[in-house]
Amino acid sequence: MRILVTNVGSTSLKYRLYDFPEEKMLASGRIERIGAEKGTATWSHGSDEGREERAFPAHREAIEFILDRMKGSVLEDLSQLDCVAFKTVIAKGYVGCEFLNEDVLKAMDDYVFLAPAHNPPYINAVRLFHDMLPETPLIGLFEPAFHRSMPDYARVYPIPKEWREKHKIERYGFHGASHRYVSERVPQLVGRPKEELNVISCHLGGSSSLCAISGGKSIDTSMGFTPQTGVFHAARIGDFDPFAVLFLMREEGYSVDDMVRMLTKESGFRGLSGVSEDMRDIEAAMDGGNADAALSFQSFCYHVKKIIGSYMAVMGRVDVLAFAGGIGERGDRVREEVCRGLEHLGICIDPVKNKGAAAVEADISGEGARTAIWVVPTNEELIVARAAFEKLQSL
Repeated sequence: MRILVTNVGSTSLKYRLYDFPEEKMLASGRIERIGAEKGTATWSHGSDEGREERAFPAHREAIEFILDRMKGSVLEDLSQLDCVAFKTVIAKGYVGCEFLNEDVLKAMDDYVFLAPAHNPPYINAVRLFHDMLPETPLIGLFEPAFHRSMPDYARVYPIPKEWREKHKIERYGFHGASHRYVSERVPQLVGRPKEELNVISCHLGGSSSLCAISGGKSIDTSMGFTPQTGVFHAARIGDFDPFAVLFLMREEGYSVDDMVRMLTKESGFRGLSGVSEDMRDIEAAMDGGNADAALSFQSFCYHVKKIIGSYMAVMGRVDVLAFAGGIGERGDRVREEVCRGLEHLGICIDPVKNKGAAAVEADISGEGARTAIWVVPTNEELIVARAAFEKLQSL
């Protein structure tokens, strides 16, 4: 069974083609700068590998390019595709793995306001794939799926019951595919059953969240009702006092749209550092003496550390601290700073091992560590493919 998994951004499209049940990856690639004057496509389709610079005016042209390249290389015909699966984010009333019919797309559209950078490109991509492959099932694994095991007392907000029931406002959590992958991969790495392990998964990148995992299940996570919450992100706010929002709207005359723009596009690393939303740029500016960049770096690491401490208090014992995501996998300085000062809690990082671990699986625990520290490059696409395969098996 061949399952194409797509990861859709506002100006990008990443994909992997899997053959199930062997879970063999047949093809992968990405298209970047969709909508720009010149975009870039890179692909690896078995013996067909390449890179091409050309214009992709919209996602339609990007999808057509991907399907055309796979046809004749890893697929004899597009009818061999058994499913197209998506790492969908949020929809009103849907939190698991779903066939993406009109009801589900309407529910995604209902929550566009909550995920303005995520839902519109996914809705558009699903419709495009349906137009091009009308007989092929389309399946979405929504990011909160892994967090449905959270106990009610961790999920609920102290708000009126009417809001909770009418608008489905609760702590959903996100990056579910990444945290699930960590929950499944870490037991294999340390050679212990997942039922015995307490793990803290740190998915750190342009968008970041942490997850407390006990016995292979999510029991808490740092994101809440929307992907804007928790530790701050590339250009998104993270946790912020809601009355500060109301105060700014009243004092400055900002509209709702004004606040959405500033909280999702002008905040986070970009807003605090004044330099960039990319951690590599921030570290370079920090090394050059930029105080705001240094503050941004320190604040981010501090808040990650604070959440780790709270999860240690909740779980009582942490066996593994895992770093994933773009920053988590490549940011040795962030990992070192996050772990600094936690030695009394059994978290000791080896600076030499840490420095050498860049986007590869690695144990970076230091001498005397009671909690193992691992770099675990995540594989969200594989988790989505597994969920889609299971969904298709239920037909």
